[in-house]
Amino acid sequence: MEIRVDARNVEIPARSTRSLADRINRLLSRLKTRIARVHITLKDVNGPRGGRDKVCVLRTELTNGRHIVVVDRSAKLGRAIVRCVRRSKLLIDRDVKRRRDRLRSDLKTAASTVATEGEHASYSH
Repeated sequence: MEIRVDARNVEIPARSTRSLADRINRLLSRLKTRIARVHITLKDVNGPRGGRDKVCVLRTELTNGRHIVVVDRSAKLGRAIVRCVRRSKLLIDRDVKRRRDRLRSDLKTAASTVATEGEHASYSH
């Protein structure tokens, strides 16, 4: 899983960027096999004026080619990051469950079709 962190109008030391990438890696570790890339963008919309102006945009590219984008805004950047990661995990889990359920449904349909065709087949000896 590749993780990229970009900061716009937010000063983040290089060490903090590495620790943020490590933290995201830990939080999403259970889903590692499903995630190809994570791109996180951090912004301070108002600059030094304060308020709910810290924005976190978390883009996740799954191994199946789908993309999940989550955006959160908060007065504290850390809070926005945590909420983005939590929502991303929920959305990825939901996507995996839907695909698994769809596959099971398709398999049941195919099995019942084969069974029905087998009942109607006539054999001549």
